[in-house]
Amino acid sequence: MTSDDISYSNSLIVNERILAGVSKFDTQWHRLENAATGFSLITSPRIPQVFRLSVTLKETINVTQLQKALDRIIIRFPFFRVNLKTGLFWHFWETNMSYPKVIADTKFPNQFIPITKKGAFPFQVKAFKKRIAVEFNHCITDGSGGLIFLKALVGEYLSLRGVEVSDWGDIRRPDQTPEVDEYEDSYRRYAKKVKLGRILQSRAFILPFKRIRKGRYYITKGTISTQQIIEKAKELKISITEFIVSALIESLQELVFSFPEKMRKRVIKPIRIMVPVNMRNIFPSKTMRNFALYVTPGIDPRLGKHEFEEIVKQIHHYMKKEVNAKYFVRLLDNNVSSENMIFLRLTPLVVKKFFGQRGYFFFGTTLYSSVLTNLGRVTIPKELEEYITEFEFVPGQSPVNKVGAAMISYKDKLIINFGRLIEDPIVERLFFRNLTKRGIQVKIQTN
Repeated sequence: MTSDDISYSNSLIVNERILAGVSKFDTQWHRLENAATGFSLITSPRIPQVFRLSVTLKETINVTQLQKALDRIIIRFPFFRVNLKTGLFWHFWETNMSYPKVIADTKFPNQFIPITKKGAFPFQVKAFKKRIAVEFNHCITDGSGGLIFLKALVGEYLSLRGVEVSDWGDIRRPDQTPEVDEYEDSYRRYAKKVKLGRILQSRAFILPFKRIRKGRYYITKGTISTQQIIEKAKELKISITEFIVSALIESLQELVFSFPEKMRKRVIKPIRIMVPVNMRNIFPSKTMRNFALYVTPGIDPRLGKHEFEEIVKQIHHYMKKEVNAKYFVRLLDNNVSSENMIFLRLTPLVVKKFFGQRGYFFFGTTLYSSVLTNLGRVTIPKELEEYITEFEFVPGQSPVNKVGAAMISYKDKLIINFGRLIEDPIVERLFFRNLTKRGIQVKIQTN
């Protein structure tokens, strides 16, 4: 055994002791938070509920050192070091004291992770050439929590490669003791018993195309100058998210009106985009678990074709009106109160899963046409910047909506990834063509 191996083994022992000393954590089992409870009921090979975050470095990945980095950093995230167990009425997390393994990447991302299999983790770390990717089942965290984990993993990997950093900023380090607040259920913390009832919506336009066979997932990656998008959004006095949402709605509307009249009359409905909102920006929270809600801006093409400027105004005013604490308190109450209903609590888990998966296909996801998630701008210590080329965010598969998008920016590189479960990249083609038409240069890649 070399001196490096002895040092590495000793560091793991120290980290295990740190974990053992965190007495405020229940190291045996953990309750799922509100969103995870819902995700656990619908997760299946057809509905994987898996999203991906990745980073591309300037040098080829050393898998051995990446594994060492993963072994060291997983101790810092005891709430990720779990395995999903099946109870009589609910799922629950049980501590998994083994170590996750780095595996080779695959052509089609975001496939089903068997998180209830004994010893399985709710995430997978994958390596391919210069890329490190982490795929998360949504039961364990959301995009914001996943990004914190990825940054910690990459930071530790580069540290093992000899990169010295004077100030790690918000990047979590292996020798830190986890805080209890990182594991709280923030949904329950901020829910109030307002009892205002649910906000009812009609069904939305859904792409009328056949899904590809299970196991395939096509990705279209668009790379854009962040500054270009900022300038275009500023011209219209809107945010980047509002600009991209408006462009996506415009593209879906264009698709609707390209259908033959008979088909158009059959499928035309309101076009809505589900836009997840990071609740940590609304309510103070350090949680690493899920803590996001959503808004559904849109237009109704049954009233006639909307010009882009009309769409922009409608989306901008909708977002200004809905993205606020009071609106989200109502959603929090609806979600938490549903979970607390006595008949639901006493319903066997097998029955909950049966109706949960069918409800996913016939109710919930039919209220919006597509999904757009914006994780915003990634910041890292200066010393790491020269080693990193880009960050990417790939949305989870959406078997009902069939096409979804996710975006993330790093330095002057904004990457929008479309994931689709249909053969024809018609939505992406219209979307990127419309951006190009407005003077925005786009570099396109696919898997």
